[in-house]
Amino acid sequence: AVLPAPGTAYVSPALAILLTELPADQLGDRFGRVVGTIESRSLASPDELLAVVGTDPAVLLAQGAMTVPRFQSVPAPFELPPIGALIVILAAVGALAPVAVFVATATRMSAARRELRLAALRLVGATPQQVAHLAVVEALIATTIGAMGGVALFFVVRPLIARIPVDGASWWPESIVPPLPFALALFVAVQVVGAASAVIAMRRLTITPLGVQRRTAPPPPTARRLMPLVCSVTGLLIATAAYRSSATTTALAATGLAFTATIGSIAFAGPWLTAVVGRALHRFAIGAPALLAGRRLGDDPRGSFGAIAGVIMAVFVTSASFTFSAYASAQAGSDQDQLLQPNAVLVEGGFGTTATLDIHDRIAAVDGVTGVVGIREVALIRDGGIQAFGWVASCADVVKVLELDGATCSPTGITTSDAELVGRFALAPDPNLAEVPGADPSRAILDVRADTARPWLAAGDKRAPFLPQVLIDPTALDDSSRAETLPISRIQVQTDGSSGSSDRVRTLVVAAAPASRIRLAEDRVANNGTFAEIGRVVALGLLGTLALAGCSLAITVTTSTLDRRRQFVFLRSAGMPASALRATILLQAGVPLLVVAVVSAILGAVVAAAILWVFRVSVFLPDPSLVGVLVLSLAVAMLIVALTLPPLERMTRPASLRHE
Repeated sequence: AVLPAPGTAYVSPALAILLTELPADQLGDRFGRVVGTIESRSLASPDELLAVVGTDPAVLLAQGAMTVPRFQSVPAPFELPPIGALIVILAAVGALAPVAVFVATATRMSAARRELRLAALRLVGATPQQVAHLAVVEALIATTIGAMGGVALFFVVRPLIARIPVDGASWWPESIVPPLPFALALFVAVQVVGAASAVIAMRRLTITPLGVQRRTAPPPPTARRLMPLVCSVTGLLIATAAYRSSATTTALAATGLAFTATIGSIAFAGPWLTAVVGRALHRFAIGAPALLAGRRLGDDPRGSFGAIAGVIMAVFVTSASFTFSAYASAQAGSDQDQLLQPNAVLVEGGFGTTATLDIHDRIAAVDGVTGVVGIREVALIRDGGIQAFGWVASCADVVKVLELDGATCSPTGITTSDAELVGRFALAPDPNLAEVPGADPSRAILDVRADTARPWLAAGDKRAPFLPQVLIDPTALDDSSRAETLPISRIQVQTDGSSGSSDRVRTLVVAAAPASRIRLAEDRVANNGTFAEIGRVVALGLLGTLALAGCSLAITVTTSTLDRRRQFVFLRSAGMPASALRATILLQAGVPLLVVAVVSAILGAVVAAAILWVFRVSVFLPDPSLVGVLVLSLAVAMLIVALTLPPLERMTRPASLRHE
């Protein structure tokens, strides 16, 4: 590749479009003449705003830029902190659980009629193995077609998924490709789950086909179904403690398996809680729909819970994920300079031996700029050591430009919050900043008397920690002209907030001092970008989890209505209106959905908080927005149920009895 010559630039396609939309003094003048675009293979995202600008190396070196001898060709390994890796694994397990429920639900479509059909085959002489083979074949046909359709759907929606910003940018669609071994393993796993679900569903008729034909009800679930949940949660905490102490892959896998067992235990305990809800609904029922719904929940708690199992698991995962996200957000946090007021611009470093005062004056002349102050960041040196850090600038100008309401300036020209800072000091550029070739600041001398200690702001002011220990007016030096030998390292700019004013300042500075760093008030710097990314990934996973849960609910309610069509026809023939049947279905789905979802949400938050406690970090409660998400999710779930009801009246007309 040919690097651009000084005064020219290559830009990304997205930036090229933006250059045509904005005035040159807001963007284009930063880069010089555009001579070409950057190829997509050199970009991380189609929306990336990137420019490769040609500049004279001598200019950059004079401004303190560093030479880059070579570029790293091997990507650095991506490492997560132990708690971050744990959150990702648990989020992945939680996202896959509704997938298993969805596959199992899909293979159970019209299960009741299939049971009757296969039971009839058993009664005429078919062996249990033959019946199981038939059930597996039916399941494999459905799951294979579904898996192939899923692959096709992946390629259809991939361009849309690529538009979802992750890591601050969208993606090239072709870069979203799952590893082939894992994709094949998942394809096979879908078939295995579907076949296993079909075999497990047929276990009753392989043993007692007459019981299936006569619809013999299985024994009701008991409270002993809670034991696996207690054991799995205990095991999860033990595995988490082991992972915290060792942080090995084995311990992480054990924690993931324990979390999987916890989700499975919720599904195992759900029928018992559904039966309890059914008995309570039947006892306090008012009207025929409530009585029928309560009786149905009590007679078939397994089937009734199966309809809402996907949503309940999604609620558990969502609640736990919101707790983890609260922790991740707290860890990600952000650093925001409290001195950067709205509409402010901060220019740092990169001036070198260039005419900094000229840049200062040119910024002041920009349309929309209301104030500019150049600040010299210095170290106070005595006895060969640094005693304090400070700014050399006019106190009045600093207070005005930074809008430090309530700040006071000392009449001595020295404002400090350190009463013990007394004596004679030499001033030198802050050693944390790049040294400027040719500068000789050692002769700038400052005498600090005991009566000069006077803080700018009250200690409780949130802006106080961002101010230096000492503010020195140039007139306070033994020779004020020596202030000019200290380089300006920070320029604070305040604008009136008019359109483009901040961009005009940025454009001017970039063109004059390419090595400088520019920050705006709205810029926030993440303390830990890894945790911020974890929070985004978890949030995206929740969307898929809830969507699959809704699909499972729709399939289950629809197939349940079809399987009970005969009973509904008889009820209609006996005089029950279709509206009462709709109310029965809504109550049967809605009451256990609400109760079990609340229990599941509380359990998810408690389990996640316990995991954080085991890691000896602060225990975070879920974000309050979790309540809104859960309410919306349950409302959408009930809407899905309601959308399956319109055909009910046509399906249950008494005239259809002659076909039964």
